[in-house]
Amino acid sequence: MLKLVERLRKELDDRLEGVYLHGSLATGSYYRPKSDFDMIVVADGKLEAGLAESVGIAIAEEAETRPTVGNVELSVITADTARQVPKAMPYEVHYSTNWHEKIMNREVDYDGERTDPDLLSHLTYVAKRGICLYGKPIREVFSTVEWLHFMESVLDDFTWIVEDDHIVETPFYGVLNICRVLQLTSEDGENVYSKDEGGEWGLSHLPEQFHPIIRQALDMYRSSEPVSEEQRRRGGKEWDEAALHAFRDYAKFIMDRKGRH
Repeated sequence: MLKLVERLRKELDDRLEGVYLHGSLATGSYYRPKSDFDMIVVADGKLEAGLAESVGIAIAEEAETRPTVGNVELSVITADTARQVPKAMPYEVHYSTNWHEKIMNREVDYDGERTDPDLLSHLTYVAKRGICLYGKPIREVFSTVEWLHFMESVLDDFTWIVEDDHIVETPFYGVLNICRVLQLTSEDGENVYSKDEGGEWGLSHLPEQFHPIIRQALDMYRSSEPVSEEQRRRGGKEWDEAALHAFRDYAKFIMDRKGRH
């Protein structure tokens, strides 16, 4: 990760305002076989298409040398975006596993504005529980995301999880995120939680019939057993699909009753 920060400093030079860590590593629930490195990079001003492409390739090249299965998930935004936090969040560069080949093959169009609703959630986690890896302190760079907009972003992810068979495709991610969303909608403190913390909350607050599937999700998430990239979504284990569907349907019922889904 330090090599990536140094590479970003080289590519962006004096336009780099800061590099900020959020997600599991920042909240103390990083598990090497499962977790990604989640980062937000803040630049001074919009990046010209050529520079944006160079930055994207630099990130992809550094990600290729990582010693972990989990990859980097990173967005570059402008300092104005970090301060103003518009509801439609624009970004200059995005990198994740799904973007790797497109970036390396120079298939990404860096002209024009691109937005990502997930950034509202990411910036909330940076502001509340993030770590500055380089540059200006978080409080000097990021404004607070309106809680309503943060929750809209969270609920968009929840809607995806409970649609179709997504919870079967990504079981520990789905189960733990459902727990986290139910926790968020049950409290008024405007706090944010990790998947790990959401699972623990689920064991303390949700009906006992769902505890086995929550425990399995936590055990799978926390396991130090190596898994391949192909196995990461299901942890390389078998899951009780009926139990996953029952938990999904329970969560949908609760959220419908709250008028939040």
